[in-house]
Amino acid sequence: MVKRLLLPLSLTHQVAMLMLLLGLLGIAGMAISSWMSQNIQGNAHAINKAGSLRMQSYRLLSMVPLSNSNHIYLDDLERDEANSDLQQAVRREGLSEPFSELRAFWQTQLRPQLQQASRPDEAASDVAAFVAQLDALVSAIDHSTEERIALVTKIQRLFIALMGMVLLATILYLRHRLLTPLRKLVAMAQAIGHGDFSERVSLSGKDEMSTLAQALNSMSDELSAIYHQLEQRVAEQTTRLRQKNDTLSFLYRASRRLHTNAPLCSRVMPILNELPALTPLKNIQLRLYESNNQEQFHQFSHQTPYDAASCPDTNCQSCGLYSSANTASGEPVFWTLHDQHHQYGMVLATRASECELSPDQQQLLNTLLGQLTSTLALERQSEHQQQLILMEERAAIARELHDSLAQSLSCLKIHVSCIQMQGGNLSDEVRSQLTEMREELNTAYRQLRELLTTFRLQLNESGLLAALRATVEEYEKRLGFPLRLHYQLPPQAVSAHQGIHVLQIVREALSNIYKHAQASEVDITLVRREKRIELTVRDNGIGIVQDSQRANHYGLIIMRDRAHSLHGECVIARHQDGGTQVKVTFDAENRYRPELTGEHHDE
Repeated sequence: MVKRLLLPLSLTHQVAMLMLLLGLLGIAGMAISSWMSQNIQGNAHAINKAGSLRMQSYRLLSMVPLSNSNHIYLDDLERDEANSDLQQAVRREGLSEPFSELRAFWQTQLRPQLQQASRPDEAASDVAAFVAQLDALVSAIDHSTEERIALVTKIQRLFIALMGMVLLATILYLRHRLLTPLRKLVAMAQAIGHGDFSERVSLSGKDEMSTLAQALNSMSDELSAIYHQLEQRVAEQTTRLRQKNDTLSFLYRASRRLHTNAPLCSRVMPILNELPALTPLKNIQLRLYESNNQEQFHQFSHQTPYDAASCPDTNCQSCGLYSSANTASGEPVFWTLHDQHHQYGMVLATRASECELSPDQQQLLNTLLGQLTSTLALERQSEHQQQLILMEERAAIARELHDSLAQSLSCLKIHVSCIQMQGGNLSDEVRSQLTEMREELNTAYRQLRELLTTFRLQLNESGLLAALRATVEEYEKRLGFPLRLHYQLPPQAVSAHQGIHVLQIVREALSNIYKHAQASEVDITLVRREKRIELTVRDNGIGIVQDSQRANHYGLIIMRDRAHSLHGECVIARHQDGGTQVKVTFDAENRYRPELTGEHHDE
C-alpha cells in the first residue's frame, strides 16, 4: 500500500515524505514527553518545601518555651506552608484534602501548643504527629512523580520503536528504489568510460533514477557521435599550445636580448625581424624619440641599408635583411612606447586589411611593448645617472680649485699690487717685470675662472638635445633673433662626458657671437659622418680678425682645448659667405661591448 502510494512521487519527494514521517514521530514523542514533564514540574520544589517545614517544626520544638522574639519562626513556617509551588503540586496531584488537614492541625493544635508549652516534652507528641502528616504528603507527591516519569519513559520507548520500524522500512525501500538502480547506472557509466557505448539500463517508474537511466542511454548514443570531434579539438588545442609555446619562447629570447650590453638597435632589430613570423604584421619599424621630442626621432627597420661604418655593433647584421621589393602593402598601425613620465617612441607596422590580430597575438604585442618600454626607461635612467655622476665629479673638482688655486692666485695678485704701490724706488726693469707678473696672474685667474665656470656647468635637461635647446632659447633672448638648431645624431651617439664638452663649446661660440660678431643669423649643426661627430656653429657677422691666435683670446683657446679633450680638432675661420664658422670634429665614443654569447651568434 505504501509502495503504491509512493510510486507516483519523485524519488526526492519519496525520501522527503519518509524523512517527514520520521520527523513527525520524533516531534510527537518529544511533545508528549514535554507535556507530561510539565505536569511534574515543581514537584521537587514542593518536596523541598515540605522538608523545610519538617525542619522548622523541630527547631520550634527545641526553642520551647517560646519567647516573643521566637514568634518570627512561627511566621516563617506559616509562609512556607502557604508557598505557591507547594500548593500547586498538591492540587496537581489531588492531595488538597490531606494538605488542608495538615494546615488545620497546625492552626488549631500544634501552634497553640507550642506557644503555651513550658517544656519540649509537652509539645513533642503534636510535633511528631505534624511531621508524620508531612511525611505522608511527601510520599504521596513522590509516588505520583515516579509514576509520571515511568509513563514518560514508556511513551518514549514506544516512539523510538516506531521510528526504528519506519527507519528500517525506509532503508529497505530506498535500497530497492535507489541503490540497485544506482549500481546498474554505475556499471553502465564504467562501460562508457572504457569506450563501450552498447550497454543500456531499463528502469520502470517515473522517478529520478528512471529519468537518469534514459538520459544515460541518450548520452551513450551521443558520445559515440561526438567522440571523433574530441580528437579534432585535441589537435586544435595542441596547435594552439604549440603557438603559445613559440610565443613564450620568443618573449624569453626578447627579454634576454633586451637586457644585454649590446647597442640598442642590435638588441631591438632581431626581435622586430622575428615578430612577423608570429603575427600578421609586416614592415615593422621602431621610431625612437630624442629627449621626448616627437619631431626629433631616429627610425630603425629591417629595410634600413646596413652601414658598417656607422653601426656601433660590428657583429650585428640585422639591418638590410629584406629588400624594398619584399615589402607588403596594408593598413598602417602603430603603438606608442611611453610611461607616466616620458615618451620614448613608437612601433609602426602594416597589417593586411583582412587579417585581424587574435587575442593571443594582441597579448604578445602588449607584453613585448611593455618590455621595450622598460628597456628604454632603464636606458634613459642609466644615461641620466651617468650624467649626474659626472656633474658631481666636476663640481667637486671646481670646489677644490676654488678653495686652493683660486685663493692662491688672489693672494699673489694682492701681494704684487702691494709691491707696486710701495715700490717708488724700484728700477724700471723691476717695475716692468711686476707689470708682466700682474698681467700673467690676471690671465691665469681669468683662465681659472673660465675653467671653474666650465666645471660648474650643469646639464639640467635629460640628454644633449634638450640641453642644446635650452641653450638656444637662452641666447635667443640675448641676441634678439631666432637661432637654427640642426640636430642629426642617432640615439646615444654622444656620451655624457662628450655632451658636456660639446655643450660648452656651443655656449662659448654663442658667447663670442653675442659679444663680438654683430650677427643676425646663427646656425648650429650637429651631425654624424661615418664614425665621427661634426659640430658646426656659423654666423653671418663681421667675421673673426686675422690675429685671432693672440694669447688673450681665451674663449678660442678653451674651445680648442675642449676639442682636444674630445680627441678631436677645432677649426675657427672666416666663412666664405661671411661671418665666422667654428667646426669641431671628434670620434664617436663606442659605449657598448656586445657579448659574444651563443644566442648572439645564432643571429
